[in-house]
This record gives sequence, structure tokens and C-alpha cells, in this order.
Amino acid sequence: MNIVLIAAAVAAGLVVGWLVFPMAQREERTSLPVSWRVPLAMLTGLVCGLLTWMFGVGPVLPAFFYLAVMGVLLGTIDARHKLLPNRLVLPFLLGALALLAIASLISGAWLQLLGGLLGGAAMFAVYLIMALIKPGGIGMGDVKLAAVVGLYAGYIGLNAWLLVLVGAFVLNAVAILLLMLGRVLNRKSEIPFGPSMIAATLLVPLVSGVG
Repeated sequence: MNIVLIAAAVAAGLVVGWLVFPMAQREERTSLPVSWRVPLAMLTGLVCGLLTWMFGVGPVLPAFFYLAVMGVLLGTIDARHKLLPNRLVLPFLLGALALLAIASLISGAWLQLLGGLLGGAAMFAVYLIMALIKPGGIGMGDVKLAAVVGLYAGYIGLNAWLLVLVGAFVLNAVAILLLMLGRVLNRKSEIPFGPSMIAATLLVPLVSGVG
């Protein structure tokens, strides 16, 4: 992969990450410290560069850039406030669906789009069942976000979908263990699930690729 293209993707992600930061500030309940704006923009840029290295320049790349931009913002909001607001999750879902549909239109990968739709519906159903079985464990924000991560994972393939499903719980368990070892939280503390779901979705292409 051309290093210039990767550098351009990093720069683009940094700029877009900077520009979307104010979306978190529209409500007090989702606001983030202003000092976080630059680090989050840099993280978004790095993720976009990594995605470019993984996928190359192709029709599906904008959809995964969108995942990086919205995922970093939403994951950070959830980490700080334990909240995934509808005003961000629903546009995330609709935007992802539109971009993946455009990618399928260009590439002709209609079966992948169908896999994404089925994956989103299935992941939503799995999380909804878990939320109903154990109220307070999985929040409705996580259930709605599950439709987004399932859409992306299902688009990549069944193996990716399964890895995202399992990987989110593994990453969440690792995060809890590390935070407990660091005395940041105790056994009674709550830890948001959204960041693990998003991280799993971003990491899965490393091992599964795009089908």
C-alpha cells in the first residue's frame, strides 16, 4: 500500500474527527472535555490510516471510515457518560447502511450487503434478548448499536460476525480486568459495553478481511 495514500487517510481522518467533535457538545449529558478534541481527532486519523492499509482504496473504504469517525466519538461518549444517544446512533446506522449500499452498487457485492442486513438484524436480536433476560446488564443503547456493528460484521462475512459477537465480550472482560488491577474500578462499578463493541468491529478486519 502506498504510504502517501495511508498518510492522506490519516490526515483526512484527523480533520473529520476534529470537525465532528462538536456533535458531542450539543447536550450536557454527552459533552466531552475540550482538551480531548485533539487526541480523539488523532485517534480517528490513525484508525482511518489503519483501515486504508487493511482494505486499500476501494468502494467499501468510505463506509469503514464512517465507522472509525462515528465509532471513536460514540465510544468515547459511552466510556465517559455510559450513554449511547439516539441522535447519534440512528444516523450512524442510516449512514453506514447508505455507504455500504453504495459500495455494493459500485462493486456488485449484493450478497455482502444482504449479509450485512441479516447480520445487523441478528446482532440486534441477540442483544435485545440479552437486555430482556438481564435488565441493567445490556442497555438499550447497546442494543441499537448492535444493529450497526452487526451490519458491518455481516457485510464482511459470517466468521467476522461471530468474531464481533464474541470479541466484544472478550475485550470488555479484558478492560474490566485491567481497570480493576489499576484500581480504577471495583467489582460493583459499571463499565460501558459500547467501546468494546466498536473496538471489536474495527479489529475484526485484521483477521478476516473483506469478503
